[in-house]
Amino acid sequence: MKILFVNTSDTQGGAARAAMRIMQAVEAEGSKVQMLVKHKTSSLANVLPLDAFLPHNSLYKAADWLATKLKNKLQHARWRPYRHSQDGNYKSDLRGTYLGGAMRSIAYDVLHLHWINLRFVRLEDLPTDKPIVWTLHDSWPFSGVCHYSLDCQAYTQSCGCCPQLGSNHPHDLSHQVWKQKKAILSKLDLHIVCPSLWLAECARESSILKNADIRVIPNCIDTSVFCPQAKPKAATIRPVMLFGAVNATKDRIKGFSELIEALNILDDDGYEADLVVFGAEEQELKLIFTHIRVRFEGYVQDTTRLVRLYQSADVMVVPSLTENLSCAIMEALSCGTPVCCFDIGGNRDMVKHQQNGYLAREKDTSDLAIGIRSCIAHSEAWGTSARQWVMEHYSLEIVGKQYCQLYNQITSSHHGICMEDL
Repeated sequence: MKILFVNTSDTQGGAARAAMRIMQAVEAEGSKVQMLVKHKTSSLANVLPLDAFLPHNSLYKAADWLATKLKNKLQHARWRPYRHSQDGNYKSDLRGTYLGGAMRSIAYDVLHLHWINLRFVRLEDLPTDKPIVWTLHDSWPFSGVCHYSLDCQAYTQSCGCCPQLGSNHPHDLSHQVWKQKKAILSKLDLHIVCPSLWLAECARESSILKNADIRVIPNCIDTSVFCPQAKPKAATIRPVMLFGAVNATKDRIKGFSELIEALNILDDDGYEADLVVFGAEEQELKLIFTHIRVRFEGYVQDTTRLVRLYQSADVMVVPSLTENLSCAIMEALSCGTPVCCFDIGGNRDMVKHQQNGYLAREKDTSDLAIGIRSCIAHSEAWGTSARQWVMEHYSLEIVGKQYCQLYNQITSSHHGICMEDL
């Protein structure tokens, strides 16, 4: 079985980490795997950069530069009416990149899509003669332009009047993209994988994917790398709270403002602890508390260093406002560190309330503060349960087998079936 994974990057972002781990798990089960990416930063031979399939002569480069310039002007004109769109929630239209025949040049039995935005893959370039697995990492595949629908349910109808675009027009850009997306995806032999029960429910309720083959397979993690280490038990050591994400302090979806509110509550109560932050630099933001010391670790790219941060923490705080199946939560649990987060999205798939962490009421920062203290108070016992839960549900072997079963099933039944036939 030959599987071609497709993701915008091989290392940058949670979707990239999840995709690489799934690819590792599938390869361990005996499949031949490759990944096509727009941005390659790893040294892996089976990760294929798009640049390798593009012409490199000066004529092509000049034509590509001009075409890109014209396309960008056109797209800027399409987005110009939405100057009042909400910041802090990534939005994408259907723009893509010339793939140079990459998908026709690579031999594969199953095309496995992951996160393909940042103007990477155009949906109209997807093959209609191959089975396609699409692991969803956010809501974009079944919505108009947004990656996080938040409180909006328009994706269950036809989008339009998009609150995130600041639009009250039923045929706005979100509706236009929704209409194109629905028409394109209906022609594919498409099989949707949602890592969380929550995202699967959203996909089944969506107007675009409601007739698709949708199933739940979680993301996975290498439990031999992300593993526990005994913590010092000296009474003088202050508890450590860990917080981190891509653009941890800048992306409002990551809940940094909610974290600060919870920490202010702890600080006002005289609670003494250390906060360690990764995914941000100290100069980006000064945090001053009376009883809480703050240490910035910057942008952590080295896995060994990241694992040590998880291992040294008494609690991982993930105050995100929306989550599918958080890599940070899974990584922390695998390292035997309990997690405090809001009871939203796929968090409840991994965090079992007061067993391996704490599920605070949504957007309730007072409850988040209570959860932080609870996780620290029960760090050892809940950390042991956390590790056991990951070993039983998210190991490479368990998830790899599930994906290989899916591949075998859809290739054996593939006879030109598409969504519009269902």
